[in-house]
Amino acid sequence: MIYLLWGLLNIILFLFFITICFKATRLIREKVGLLASIIFVFGLLSFMGHSNDNNDDDDPNKNQVKTWNFISKDNIQPNTSYFLNVDLEKTLISKFNLEIICGKNKQNIIVPISAYSLLNGFVSGINWKPTSITINNKDNNNKFEYLVYGTVEWKLLNLTIYSQRKEYKGFTSKQ
Repeated sequence: MIYLLWGLLNIILFLFFITICFKATRLIREKVGLLASIIFVFGLLSFMGHSNDNNDDDDPNKNQVKTWNFISKDNIQPNTSYFLNVDLEKTLISKFNLEIICGKNKQNIIVPISAYSLLNGFVSGINWKPTSITINNKDNNNKFEYLVYGTVEWKLLNLTIYSQRKEYKGFTSKQ
């Protein structure tokens, strides 16, 4: 429920901000002139356009999901790969998911190939950043133990207000 309230708060604040910007632009046009109001609008757009720039994460594939690779696909038998989908946490409006790709290695043992974690659903005002994913085989060939660490960033108008650490652990297997 807190995720829904936080998302609604973000939407309301954004709409309020847009209303203030329109009023400020009209006031600037009336008091200073059309050219000043155009410069003001372009200035606001430039700030909004660069609000997500983070030089620490300069990566050519930064729009892709971060994936943890455990074994090379060259060591996997052809046509033996499959997905495991684990719901780490379900909220009223969203889900924290773990996707594991598994396959049989040359010794005919099912092993994890790679894994990634996502936040799906209505996610206004929150951002999920997984920091570590560990997958281990358990006693039988189809059972895996997972451990996922990450941070949920609570944001208001794209400014991080609070960072909450999350840890998920459990077992999964092919059904």
